[in-house]
Amino acid sequence: MTTDVPQPAVRSADRGAATRAALLGAAREVFTSVGYAQAGVTEIVARANASVGSLYHHFTGKADLYVTLFEDFHENQARRARQAVREARAAQAAHGDTAEPRQLFVAAARAYLDGCVQQRELSRLFVCGDAPPGFDLIMRQRLRDWADRNADFFARGTDPLDEALAVVMTGGLMLAVAEVSLGEDAGHARRLADGVLSVMSSISVTPRP
Repeated sequence: MTTDVPQPAVRSADRGAATRAALLGAAREVFTSVGYAQAGVTEIVARANASVGSLYHHFTGKADLYVTLFEDFHENQARRARQAVREARAAQAAHGDTAEPRQLFVAAARAYLDGCVQQRELSRLFVCGDAPPGFDLIMRQRLRDWADRNADFFARGTDPLDEALAVVMTGGLMLAVAEVSLGEDAGHARRLADGVLSVMSSISVTPRP
């Protein structure tokens, strides 16, 4: 015997999800248009065709909207990077080779920068400095976590300078993300991203004596 979910409850859940998505979409439009500091809750709820009460039902306020947009963007970017790594591994395996950690890092970096170029308005929002108080701590923690993961990643290879190389390449990628995102010209952003990836691919290290 199965128990069906009451239809009104399903409709209520769907409406709640739709309202939340509409609020996030409206917040993205307003933040990327006028910036975080100048954005108003009333404008966001008006664009979402929602109420102030519904906003505070789903989020704690304007800062929560901003951080949620960042977390969604970050997760989408991470998903792109993971997919690129899987494809790079599969391509190398098809030729009977094993991909080196540096090759996989560059593949992931390319996917991440591609996402920044394609969503430059949103990416710019998170690196322009116009953010809620405390957001810089969130960014620094993400960078620290990323550097730690990359150090572990490089340690699987044979490079004797795995940790230092992970720090250098991660730091370089973060700077590239900022420059690509802040540039006004999409063509220049694309060329800069390609140039950074070319440099990363050509980095060589001298083994310790």
